[in-house]
Amino acid sequence: YNKSCLGLLYLERRGSVFYRLDSLFGGLLVATLGGLVQYSRDHGWEYAPDIHHHYGFQALAAGVTFAIVFRTQLAWNRYWEAVTQLHFMYSKYADAYQQFYAFAEVTKHHARKNNDEEKVEMIEEKQRRLRANFALLSTFSADRLSNGDNQRMEELHAHRIRSRAAMRVDKEWKGFQLPEMVERGEFQRSQIDGQAFVVFERPTREQIQVLSRTFDAVSTVMYWIIWDLVDCIKDLDVPPPIQSRMYQELSNGMLGFYNCLKIADVPFPLPYAQLLGLLLIAFSCLIPFYVIIFTSSAVIGPILCFFLFESLWCLNEDWQVAKELENPFGQDLNDISVLDFHIRFVDVLEDVGLSEQNLVLWPHSPGVSGCKELVIS
Repeated sequence: YNKSCLGLLYLERRGSVFYRLDSLFGGLLVATLGGLVQYSRDHGWEYAPDIHHHYGFQALAAGVTFAIVFRTQLAWNRYWEAVTQLHFMYSKYADAYQQFYAFAEVTKHHARKNNDEEKVEMIEEKQRRLRANFALLSTFSADRLSNGDNQRMEELHAHRIRSRAAMRVDKEWKGFQLPEMVERGEFQRSQIDGQAFVVFERPTREQIQVLSRTFDAVSTVMYWIIWDLVDCIKDLDVPPPIQSRMYQELSNGMLGFYNCLKIADVPFPLPYAQLLGLLLIAFSCLIPFYVIIFTSSAVIGPILCFFLFESLWCLNEDWQVAKELENPFGQDLNDISVLDFHIRFVDVLEDVGLSEQNLVLWPHSPGVSGCKELVIS
């Protein structure tokens, strides 16, 4: 959004909670009730409300305001923690791959000097496999976060599923569902708003069979990556203690993933959300009476009713800021775009494998210009 122009900022509708029809309808309803209250008082209706002191309304308003601010702060903390952990996860995934790729390139360079083409081909095959599996790791990580328990709660509520354990059983009963993927060679950046994950190679039939029998696709793909790293540990011309950095970064990346999963799966506590919702309903019902009585204006009163309702209701309930911030991994406009994180990560995987990298790193070495490029153009 354009935050440099106040006019455009205030009129922006994409992602806004103020301009949603349900929210506006509620505000207009409260303002209309306020106008009716003022009309009844102006015409001396015997049942027109008359409140002599505003202490009760102030006490209720103070409690509701504190609860809303507290919930919104917790929601923002969840959102910011999700962004932080997602950046951490992808940075560690990228670090691990870049370290392996650098080790592999140095090994290939030494092997070419010794005319050991068999070793060069073996290392290049490992590079190809690991690049494909790292893209799959990112795909399944992003898909798992986008379909966490928080995202599935409303859908499964209609089936009377009352616990997270029951949600897990329901998901297992439905079976494994492969995320929508598109190969890098077929990907067009003009279609970046789509929901397909970019990969270098689609999973093979054998890989899909294994994934369909496992309960955690992310851990399964991580195991494939670790297996490939261990399989070539003796072939890399790098001391094993230095190679251990790759495993450490992979472990840190998985730590970031599970910290994100904690936010994607654990909902905001029901008792707090339910109590705050009931308080807001009671407060909203009292707004027209207290505001009109203490303003005695047929113009200012309804306007204050409208904005008072909007300011509190939009921050909390069904159209609110807090609810969207509490579940940052979703498909809403204000949610974190994990698909964008995934595409950026795939770009890193591709950039590391550019053949031009060798011209920069080995400018005076013979035969460098003939090195194979692993990137699919």
